[in-house]
Amino acid sequence: MGVRVKNHKSKASTRLYVAFLFAMFCLLAAGSLNIKKANANSDEQFMVESMAIDNAWSGHRIKPFLLTRGKHQFVAYFDANRQMTIAHRLIGKPWRYYKVDSYLGWDSHNYVTMELDSAGYLHVTGNMHGDPIEYFRMSEPYNVRSLKRIEIMVEQAIERRVTYPIFMLNKNNELLIKYRDGGSGNGNEIYNIYDVDTQSWSRLHTDQFLDGEGKMSGYFEGPILGPDGNFHLIWVWRDTPDASTNHSLSYARSPDLVSWEDSNGRPIALPLTLKHTEVVDPVPPLGGMINNNVKLGFDQQQRQVISYHKYDENGYTQMYVARKEGKIWNIVKVSDWTGFRWDFGGGGSLGRFPIEPFAPAILNENHIGVVVRRDDKIIRFVLDAETLQTVRTENAELYPAQIDSIAQQANRNIFDSTELPLELRVFNGVGDTGPNDIRYYLSWYGQPGNRDRAHVFIPDPTVLLLHEVKHK
Repeated sequence: MGVRVKNHKSKASTRLYVAFLFAMFCLLAAGSLNIKKANANSDEQFMVESMAIDNAWSGHRIKPFLLTRGKHQFVAYFDANRQMTIAHRLIGKPWRYYKVDSYLGWDSHNYVTMELDSAGYLHVTGNMHGDPIEYFRMSEPYNVRSLKRIEIMVEQAIERRVTYPIFMLNKNNELLIKYRDGGSGNGNEIYNIYDVDTQSWSRLHTDQFLDGEGKMSGYFEGPILGPDGNFHLIWVWRDTPDASTNHSLSYARSPDLVSWEDSNGRPIALPLTLKHTEVVDPVPPLGGMINNNVKLGFDQQQRQVISYHKYDENGYTQMYVARKEGKIWNIVKVSDWTGFRWDFGGGGSLGRFPIEPFAPAILNENHIGVVVRRDDKIIRFVLDAETLQTVRTENAELYPAQIDSIAQQANRNIFDSTELPLELRVFNGVGDTGPNDIRYYLSWYGQPGNRDRAHVFIPDPTVLLLHEVKHK
């Protein structure tokens, strides 16, 4: 396998490119893309097999989606021409591809998502940021090439300004979708439920689910089905499209996604409003908390634990956790950073956050872990399960490190086609694990976001890869 060297504009870039070629030679000497040899570090317990799905749009930050349900696997993404594409396979068999009539602009909100209903029909939606609904459904079970556009889901009047669609399954394996109707600062949350017998959607709630009363909207994490059998929902309120106006970390739970209550079991009448819902931490606007960066997990006693960041008394950005203990939320600062403050604000996608927390998780009977990405460093805060105090911090990984070298090898030509930075993004698959507990990931290179505005340069498409990760 050879690599053709193109002319470069400077000696410095030539030296950089020669170094890159040497690195590629070392990688190529290890074998093809189906690399099974593990690194001699913390990844040595993993074996990674990787396959190319397609050339994908790389012009800006956008999220593909990987779904596994039993032996069926689906990937949804935007191809090199920005067209929404869905691929399907039976695990271990070849892929079949289908393109629907939906094309991506420059907005990083416009991801694509999907779910399979109990009768085997795939539902796909996305490419919306305050846009009329883009929704496709199979007309034949498990046949990706039977996807058809559905113009109206339930009610056209509330499907004209759709954002943040999420499919989910309730405890009866019934398919639901939720999305925001309206804009940032004045949006409402809508839940619909699907009837597989009539192949029709209806509103899950008679009344409005959330009401910002014309003053604010909610940005949600969840609902997440917890170990106690309840669905748990956390969110922040936001007053305007300006990201700095996030405030008031809030909580509610439900046994069935229909009736809701607070963490003490008191019923909450819909719609949810700031006045009548439970506030975990009354972080004010300009207080350093942002939507997307509040995450929910559970401890050894099945209690809710929330990780998030805000400014401390010195104005520095710090990581916090909040846990429901008895009748109160116990809030503990777990980081002790100095000189670090993330000042964010304005509208549109903010690009790569300098800090990103993940859901708290049980490490063992005595400790809880909170993983945080700060710039390019992955940190785990190890907390005492009884006090939530930080016992230590340690290096961590979000995915097997082999994926980095495999993705770089697969995309080696792209680095010569652009002078703009490209970032590797790795996404966890959704749904089931594969045979022998195989975990699935997608990886993809793209330019950073640009607050939903066009870049001055469009790079060549990059290779979207599927990675199968299993323990040795």
